[in-house]
Amino acid sequence: MKSGNQRSSRNPPRRRVHGGTLLGVFVGLALGLGIAAAVAYYLGKSGLTSPLPGAVSTKEAARNGKADGTVAQGGAPEKPRFDFYKILPGGEEPKIIPERKSGERPADVVAKAPESMQSKAADRLWLQAGAFASESEAENLKARLALSGWEAAIQSATLPDKSVRYRVRLGPYDNTDELNRMKTELGKGGFDVAVIRNP
Repeated sequence: MKSGNQRSSRNPPRRRVHGGTLLGVFVGLALGLGIAAAVAYYLGKSGLTSPLPGAVSTKEAARNGKADGTVAQGGAPEKPRFDFYKILPGGEEPKIIPERKSGERPADVVAKAPESMQSKAADRLWLQAGAFASESEAENLKARLALSGWEAAIQSATLPDKSVRYRVRLGPYDNTDELNRMKTELGKGGFDVAVIRNP
């Protein structure tokens, strides 16, 4: 028989470990700080963290009266941030459209396009590779053109007899030299095309 004061041999007494988690946190923190210090020392030594040329510290900017840290050097006027308007054709910034007064119609406010633009739009030329009653036939021709390296578009048109035609067109082309060159190349590729003015 077993007495009540005897412990079971199956359950050994538990030992409590104090401070294991806390010790792990401190060791991890120390390792992290050590690695961060080593990386900072290496970057500082290699010059990767040196300031950019022309960069101004916030203290210098505050002394010069600039809040955002950009100071024009040598008193020269600041360079514009963007060069879009110099690169794009026309070379000028877009004009701001004035606000409409309550008595004006929209047509009074919007200026007409320059005549050179209107005549240019009227002179646009297209190459039409085909016109089909079935959209699937037009898609097939467009796919054949794409496989040959040509980008075509399908335009639907309603005829006077209420039927719909699907036109396969390439373009638009602004000058006839480019148009003729493309027509010749398409002809060599086995595509018969027609020249069309404005769709």
